[in-house]
Amino acid sequence: SAIFCNVFLSGFDGTITASTYAVIGSSFNAADTVVWLTTAYLITSTAFQPLYGRFSDLLGRRAMFFVAGGTFTFGCLGCGLAPSMAVLDIARALTGLGGGGLITMATIINSDIIPLRNRGMYQAVQNGLHGFGAVCGASMGGVIADTIGWRWCFLCQVPISLTGLIVAYFVIENPPVQEGAEGSRSVWRQIDLSGALLLVLGLSVQLAGLSLGGNQYPWSDSRVIFCLVASVVILAIFVLVELRTKALPVMPMYMLRGKAVISNMVSNVLVGMSSYAFLFMIPLYFQVVLLDSASKAGVRLIIPSLATPIGGLIAGFIMSRWGQLGHLVRLGCFFMMLGNALVASLQYYDSTWKYVAYLFPANLGQGIVYPSILFTNIAAFEQSQQAISTSTVYLFRSMGTVWGVAAASTIIQNILSSRLSHVLSGIPDKEKVNTFPTPFLSPSRPLPSLPASYHPSL
Repeated sequence: SAIFCNVFLSGFDGTITASTYAVIGSSFNAADTVVWLTTAYLITSTAFQPLYGRFSDLLGRRAMFFVAGGTFTFGCLGCGLAPSMAVLDIARALTGLGGGGLITMATIINSDIIPLRNRGMYQAVQNGLHGFGAVCGASMGGVIADTIGWRWCFLCQVPISLTGLIVAYFVIENPPVQEGAEGSRSVWRQIDLSGALLLVLGLSVQLAGLSLGGNQYPWSDSRVIFCLVASVVILAIFVLVELRTKALPVMPMYMLRGKAVISNMVSNVLVGMSSYAFLFMIPLYFQVVLLDSASKAGVRLIIPSLATPIGGLIAGFIMSRWGQLGHLVRLGCFFMMLGNALVASLQYYDSTWKYVAYLFPANLGQGIVYPSILFTNIAAFEQSQQAISTSTVYLFRSMGTVWGVAAASTIIQNILSSRLSHVLSGIPDKEKVNTFPTPFLSPSRPLPSLPASYHPSL
């Protein structure tokens, strides 16, 4: 129960802001900076996520579980009580620091206590619960914000997280801690701190550039280019440090070699790109094309969200009974492609049933493919290496989610820039529509031609 609480919250919190941008931005009169709610979370959750694997080997599973859960809880509390947008962004960054470790530590602890052959159903339920949480965050966020207030989107997570921490205090124990080559050295001297710093810095700079590009600044802006180039340089230095360090590397480079591992990581990135681009754009489609309220957009997603845990259970049963990891990955990817193709075929104001049925295949595919890719990678390494291999899988998946959202946002911005100029002529602050459309799409300020312009881009 402690693990499953954290798994659900990891998915739920990662998408809770997708349908609450408008409400939060209006609350602080900060529509132009509200994008940092997601950016701050993604930067810290992705950048610190790979550290949990190695640190849990050296400091213990129990300690890192409480670091992740405690940081996440304080971050959610800070978000709910934030007096300004700046404080809210800082609290979201703190939440992401812990959030990146929630599902990572859950998977690592499962690896310690459940044999690989019997872990399929457990992991499938876990991944299904994470996917279900992600869809619930995107769907329920708007409902909560429109009814009891956006602050409760964050405050409602605090008691769940505290429950997980209390249960974990009594049930989670440490496996034998790995000894380094020089057992007499302190734990901190065994850790490759320079590599950890370079990895966090390189990922953070890259994510900042991807988040700024196409949103607050054009991709040709010098600040965006600097971030992306600096990221490549820093990560290249990180690779050199990891190859030469005498300490225990944060991410051993030999774990990224071989055709099977490379193809698995590429699949992992692509699945992350597809799933989160889909997850973030669907609520936006409902609100700016169909003119749904945040609540109604959320309600539309509730029934399709059931497909994710169903897919996870299907994958878990097949893995536990027959294995067939490669076939499961291909099956999950097929359903994701089918689902995205169906959604892309939706016409402007199409039949109501299609907005439910067409979302099912992609969510089903996500539930199948996530645990399958994870176990394909874990099975390639020994038990002592599974913590690091797990955190590496989640790192590449998280990078894919950021790249997917950035790519989707860029496509939307490019198409909109060529379609909206004649639609918005004579409207004050028309440049805000490209980045924050909701205020221009309320029933009291109808622009009939505007939703039709958004439809092809989304």
